[in-house]
Amino acid sequence: MRIGIVGGGAVGLLTAAYMSQSAHVTIYTRRHEQAEKLCANGLTVICGDEKTTHRVQATPFVCETNDDVLFMAVKQYDLTNILTTHVHMLQANAIIFLQNGMGHIRYVSRLPHEHIALAVVEHGALKVDDTTVVHTGVGQTKWSVWRGEQHAFSFLLRTSSRFPFQYVDDWETMLLEKLMVNVLINPLTALLRVPNGMLVAHDPYRQAMEQLFHEVASILHIEQRERIWQHVQTICCQTAANRSSMLRDIESGRRTEIDAILAYVIERANEQHIPAPISTFLYTLVKGKELEGGKGR
Repeated sequence: MRIGIVGGGAVGLLTAAYMSQSAHVTIYTRRHEQAEKLCANGLTVICGDEKTTHRVQATPFVCETNDDVLFMAVKQYDLTNILTTHVHMLQANAIIFLQNGMGHIRYVSRLPHEHIALAVVEHGALKVDDTTVVHTGVGQTKWSVWRGEQHAFSFLLRTSSRFPFQYVDDWETMLLEKLMVNVLINPLTALLRVPNGMLVAHDPYRQAMEQLFHEVASILHIEQRERIWQHVQTICCQTAANRSSMLRDIESGRRTEIDAILAYVIERANEQHIPAPISTFLYTLVKGKELEGGKGR
């Protein structure tokens, strides 16, 4: 089986490494330099005290892919560009989306692919360099069929026990629950400059997160609120030492995924004429941090 991974970030590299154990994997990168290094040196995964190197193919994403299945592992803002201007390059029978947020759903219906799946990644991953990724937290990847047949993705049942996939029937609930985790953890940790665990370890931070939770849950009409609130707190505890992707983006002066996360919530609130003062406040502050980090670049 030929599997393509579009994106050479932390999630893309981690997915490629584990998929390479049972399939021929090609990573489609943004830069020629990363592709050359991956072909020459392989892809190294560090998990605890164990370090393994996997042989993969890599090439810049400049022409059409040629795979049985494609994993889309780029940031939401890059995905929007691909789906609006380069969709013809995504040549595959089946495609799986691994994005945070829900902004990409509006484009999925336009795709020509017969089989389309949506997924959320609950692993911790940290990219060290172009060829090395640290598996900081072993979790699971939940996935659901958006169009087509489940059997087209049967290979997901044969993945490593360290990188398991769990099928769920309701893709919308799956994405909403992951969105809630991202909404509550990412902006607050990015602005407070704290690891995830601090959001529940310090009462003022936990109270701020709870206020944001109630506002967003009302906007998105979230059911089973107590279960999801407990789930978010559990994620904070399980990943207590982790620095969220948005925090790392801010620290590195990179663009964040705030538009795919909080802007989506604000848009839903505006459609319903529901006020979203906390979400809007946090969104504005994160956008300000983006501009601050981008000065001189």
